[in-house]
Amino acid sequence: MTDPSQGPTARSGGPTIGRRSFVGVGAASLFSAAVGFAVLLIVPLMLDKADTAVFIGFWSMLFAFFGILGGLSAESTRAVHVSDRLDGAPGDRREPRMLLVGLGVGVAAGVLLWATSLWWGPRVLTAEYAWLAVPLSCSIALFSGHATIVGVLGGRLQWNTFARLVIGDSLLRLTLIVVAAVTAAFVGGFALAASVSSVTWLIGLLFSPTLRQAARARADTSLGPFLARIGHACLASGSSAVLVVGFPVVLALTSTEEVYAAAAPLLLAITFTRAPLLIPLNAYQGVAIAHFVNNRSAGLTALWPVARLVAVIAVVGAVLGGFLGPVLLVLVYGEGYVVSGWVIAGLVIAAGMLALVTLTGAVCLAVDRHRAYSAGWIAATVLAVLVLLLPLDIELRAVLALMIGPLLGLAIHVTALRRAARVPDDAAPSDGAAPGDDATPSDDASPSAGAPSTDKETP
Repeated sequence: MTDPSQGPTARSGGPTIGRRSFVGVGAASLFSAAVGFAVLLIVPLMLDKADTAVFIGFWSMLFAFFGILGGLSAESTRAVHVSDRLDGAPGDRREPRMLLVGLGVGVAAGVLLWATSLWWGPRVLTAEYAWLAVPLSCSIALFSGHATIVGVLGGRLQWNTFARLVIGDSLLRLTLIVVAAVTAAFVGGFALAASVSSVTWLIGLLFSPTLRQAARARADTSLGPFLARIGHACLASGSSAVLVVGFPVVLALTSTEEVYAAAAPLLLAITFTRAPLLIPLNAYQGVAIAHFVNNRSAGLTALWPVARLVAVIAVVGAVLGGFLGPVLLVLVYGEGYVVSGWVIAGLVIAAGMLALVTLTGAVCLAVDRHRAYSAGWIAATVLAVLVLLLPLDIELRAVLALMIGPLLGLAIHVTALRRAARVPDDAAPSDGAAPGDDATPSDDASPSAGAPSTDKETP
């Protein structure tokens, strides 16, 4: 299968993604979101409320660390955009290969998680299922390869392959969850099924020359500076992941066991209210970073149209969610799943705030403001955790934490970007675009100037 992304390198300021590829990435995003919904529909119907809370804790922990490793995707997108425009033949390059660095980061994260599981395992997974820390750690280590390769594909504007990899990962996860529902319908079975899909990218390497080419991509600098930038990106992504997908884990750590065991309705409400905004946004985050890198001189101006759209969706969603959300929860899950309308409306607004911080963070990364990128997310997370420690009802704590924390992060990002806008263009860091590059991208723009192109690919 021909991949239209294999063409000339896109010039700075040119189109980041064509219409057909935009639809493809959108379809992959919707499918990924649908799989997340399907898992959270299937599992609560097969387990009781207490076991459902344990699985959601596992699921949140898994995707919180996937989110942390999203920093690999973000930095790989930026780095390969610059690296592929550096002078020199591919064989003469000495910068580290991004996949090897990414796997090293992932293995270190997995080992750290396993080593600390004696502390957090019984609290998050209960003593009965604390052993699930082992497959959780292995899945996270493997996912680092997926995160790095997805980032490289985004930086090279190879959106068709990007979409296929995202769909393949979600499809394998859904298939294994369905198999678990039929053959091993208990917390451990579902957790193992959710973990194994991290091997998708390894399977893809066997069949896709484009993925193998992405696996050979090099960073734009030496190992030390590259690791430092990854560190900032992962700190920001980790803080983001705590608020976006790992929030149930934080709730578990800041609530009594009795309160958290009864919190399954609230946990589902948190998950469902943010999914319509954040799952598509996270899927398009690579597109956003590539777009902002490609149009870095525009700064905040490139952000406003999307920010206004997010704000409108959040307000309309809050009104609809406040009226319809409580009814739908009871209709789907039964009388035991009752959440007030004001809680759902507040959670939708909070999801909008998180979406805005995600966008401003992408701009910070694109203009090489890594410290502001990580500082905004860290500040948002710390403030949210402090709010959760207040002696309030769990629903009020959750809504306030998810609203107030992101406001601080948003303020830090916007302040840094306004300062960056006052820096003269000739004093700003180079975006790495090759001078005189007049190539115009087609539907998908292309990989590297320095990487050989591959015309055929098996999906």
